[in-house]
Amino acid sequence: MSLSFMLLMMVIFSVMSAGLFYASRVPAVQEEINVMVHGRAGGDSEDVGRLAHITFIMFTFTSPLILASVLSTGMAVLRWLQRRV
Repeated sequence: MSLSFMLLMMVIFSVMSAGLFYASRVPAVQEEINVMVHGRAGGDSEDVGRLAHITFIMFTFTSPLILASVLSTGMAVLRWLQRRV
């Protein structure tokens, strides 16, 4: 296993964990986890956490594009540095 593959996997897993972190802050997801773990819903069913929900959705839609552009930029920089040496 090469070092570059391990770094790529670290980046992928860190993006996935960031997505799970934002998902855990969404009240609808918290309620579903509460039902799954405890078997009952939480006390309040207010529509709070709209910002967390929007952030999670935007993170989900944009994270593959951001990850691809960061990796592409990194590879371009590495190629440029190798060409100079």
